[in-house]
Amino acid sequence: MAIEPNYLKRRDLDSLRAVEAAFTSGPLADALETAPDIERRTGLTREEFAGEYRAKGRPVVLEGYAANWPSVRGWSFDSLAERCGDVPVVVDSYSSAAAKKTTFAEFVTMLKESAGTGAAPIYLQEWYYKTTTPELADDMPELDIAQYDFRRNLYGDAASINHQLWLGQQGGITRLHQDSYSVDVLHAQIVGEKLWYVMGPDAELLPGPDGELDVQALLDSPATQLTRFVLKPGDVLYLPAWWFHRIVLLSDSIGLGRKALDEANLQLHVRQRIGELLALALNPEELKVTHSELFDVVMARGRALAHQMDIDLSRLRQ
Repeated sequence: MAIEPNYLKRRDLDSLRAVEAAFTSGPLADALETAPDIERRTGLTREEFAGEYRAKGRPVVLEGYAANWPSVRGWSFDSLAERCGDVPVVVDSYSSAAAKKTTFAEFVTMLKESAGTGAAPIYLQEWYYKTTTPELADDMPELDIAQYDFRRNLYGDAASINHQLWLGQQGGITRLHQDSYSVDVLHAQIVGEKLWYVMGPDAELLPGPDGELDVQALLDSPATQLTRFVLKPGDVLYLPAWWFHRIVLLSDSIGLGRKALDEANLQLHVRQRIGELLALALNPEELKVTHSELFDVVMARGRALAHQMDIDLSRLRQ
């Protein structure tokens, strides 16, 4: 098997830790302090967004675009615990060692009890709330700028709007990554603030002649397009497919992850989905070893998609 030379695209634990270390000390950490802000717009129309940003693959923050959502105006961790306290969730699902099944109310209690103790921040990642608490969707209207999403043609209306909530404690980190399946990222900030670090899709972190990661070459390359910015409640981020991003929670935070598939990326999306499904079907034991931190997450994604498509996973054929 060929080894991916670009450390930013690797998914083994050693490479993930090496990239994360580069963000916390050394020339990359220094560069982050002076990295430029992302472009920000207010009052952008659907047509302006499509022509100036989506068509050109340019990231942008739409300031206050979701400011009038009921969720942005009224949600808190406590109010959600009252509405869906008994709902089962998996906390810290991105770590096979730390993952814990609990209820939403217990998750909120864990947040409160661990605050200020120095314990690792608690994170509820990729909560497919529509499979368990679909009534929450009324507080997060569909984004008009995301109606180009071709997934509804592939999977049906229900599956195409099966978005995820990300809820976490101050200090929580989502490590640098590209989103799977060649989809655009639209992230609406609901509660709290998040610091985002973004790099262009062609950014490369390669070993230098001495075998160490050549971080300076990454910073010197025009392809890196490094930016940093803060998302505040009501802001919506548009990040085209394949852009790298890393996120730090500046406060206890709730955000809505809403994907969108541009028809231009359809062929690659289908190939990636089929490749992943074949790998899960034919090599599950091997994948548990090679992708131990992501295996359960990918399985959860697949089950959520099947649920929204009304597919019975216990049957091979109708």
